[in-house]
Amino acid sequence: IRCFLRWGRLAVISITAMLTFCYTYVHLHRPFFRILKERVADYFKKNNMDPKVDYWMYMRYIVFIMTATICWFGLMYFQNNWPMAIISSLGFGFFSAIIAMTCTHDACHFAVSHKPWVWQLVGCAHDFFHGASMLTWTYQHVLGHHPFTNIDGHDPDIMTSAPELPDFRRIKKKQRWIAYYFYQHIYCPLLYCLLGIKTRLQDFGILYRMRNTVIAMNRPTAFQYFRFFAGKLTHVFYRFIIPLYFMPAWKLVLLNVIAEFFGSWWLALVFQTSHVISEVEWPQPDENNVVHKDWAELQVGTTQDYATDSWFWTVFTGALNHQTAHHLFPGVIQSHYRKITPIVVQTCKEFGIKYNYVDTPLEALSCHLQHLRRLGQQLIYSDNNQKDK
Repeated sequence: IRCFLRWGRLAVISITAMLTFCYTYVHLHRPFFRILKERVADYFKKNNMDPKVDYWMYMRYIVFIMTATICWFGLMYFQNNWPMAIISSLGFGFFSAIIAMTCTHDACHFAVSHKPWVWQLVGCAHDFFHGASMLTWTYQHVLGHHPFTNIDGHDPDIMTSAPELPDFRRIKKKQRWIAYYFYQHIYCPLLYCLLGIKTRLQDFGILYRMRNTVIAMNRPTAFQYFRFFAGKLTHVFYRFIIPLYFMPAWKLVLLNVIAEFFGSWWLALVFQTSHVISEVEWPQPDENNVVHKDWAELQVGTTQDYATDSWFWTVFTGALNHQTAHHLFPGVIQSHYRKITPIVVQTCKEFGIKYNYVDTPLEALSCHLQHLRRLGQQLIYSDNNQKDK
């Protein structure tokens, strides 16, 4: 709340959106989170470190943006050298995704320094580089997903169509089964390539309705409107208008499709492997809108980590392989999570709280694909088992 107050208009937004839900978490009088916060704070104090400051992380922001820019130039420069053009296209898509998982993600959680103008500046990468709205993303991610992780009907990240309408995938048992779900573990990973296009287009609908799924929005300020549309126009200008002066339209479209699909695919798979799996909890409130779980314990139970000892996966997933530490301490810049995670693991062990973890990214991906397969074929297997009995 203090961070939202410092960001002006979002102070009202945060209160409006949060009151839309009016959920209560039962704290169970357990000191788990209090002790964990004390230990993490003690770690930063002993090492004389600021949880929102890491100059090496700032250097990564610059390197990622510069690398993506070089790859964008490569699309035009190597247009007649197909191997290099495709490599440039893949690089542009990949590093665009990395920028979303670093600059955008840290900025929306106010984890980049203590200065609001820095959050705003870093967050502009989402509007002007990706062509997606930082405003609508903040509603969805900070005011929806984090407070109500995996709670059906209130976590925007797991929202599906109304019960009477079919969704493109079945990820929750309450969704009615449709025959084509039988193959969703095959076609869903392919459709994830459309994530970037979907996000940019749905921004307009969100702004028009003043609502991001179940989250009500306050009317944006004049500056927020300007930033929204200026970001969209800038994205179209540098992705399409400028390159058309140097290369044929068909080459531009093809290379942009390669970049878009690869970047979206990387983003979507990283996101899905932490929450949309059978190994984590999918809690539901009771008739009185009470979730019978301590909030911090809920964050641990609804999240899965993987390969937390790997420098590569920590850097190139935006530290989302440390998802549990991120959900417990979203206001900490992501480069600190590799040191916080062991503290989280030890504290969970002491309190008998299950910490969900697999060793490799392939295992994490397998968990998601198995979840899709299980829910896509669940009714078929259930019917066969009943017949056997």
